[in-house]
Amino acid sequence: MHFASARRPAPLFIVLCALLLTPLLHGIAAAAPVAPKPPKAAPDPRIWSLVKGEGAYVMRYGMPRDPEPDFAVTCQPGAQLLQFTAEVSGRPFASGEGVALTLGNGKRRMELAATAFLGAADGNLLVEAAVALERRVFDIFDAGDTLVLRIPSTRPKTQPVSLSFPLASAKGRFADFERACLERR
Repeated sequence: MHFASARRPAPLFIVLCALLLTPLLHGIAAAAPVAPKPPKAAPDPRIWSLVKGEGAYVMRYGMPRDPEPDFAVTCQPGAQLLQFTAEVSGRPFASGEGVALTLGNGKRRMELAATAFLGAADGNLLVEAAVALERRVFDIFDAGDTLVLRIPSTRPKTQPVSLSFPLASAKGRFADFERACLERR
């Protein structure tokens, strides 16, 4: 009997110790340094918008209501022309200079001859290329979720230009843009 009574308090002792030590252990764990979470990147405020002008339709990517978008595609159905315009910061080439422009999206690539010229407001360069208005040119917008524009630098010691434009949120707008451009031909 002596042995049986000595064994019964042992489980009670363990339960009491566990109840008393649990808050202490939580306090130690809470006091341990926790790696800070990396800050979330602010969402890009730029948007795609479809604008109808006189004899032209423009798909613009930039800040809402900003008169100068970062990237624009303009179709002029009457002239059978599709123009690509991008704003480039820095001076990787001179105003008036001809440059090779490559647009890529997924497995699609399009190489164009473009011209650089000085922008009106901020002094950045604008690069513009034009192609004939054909249905196959619009395939560049359907191949993936990011349109990448690349221009090699023509000046020594300057970096080539590489700009990315997200397309995932604009798929419906590009379908409307294509339809509007090709219906009016």
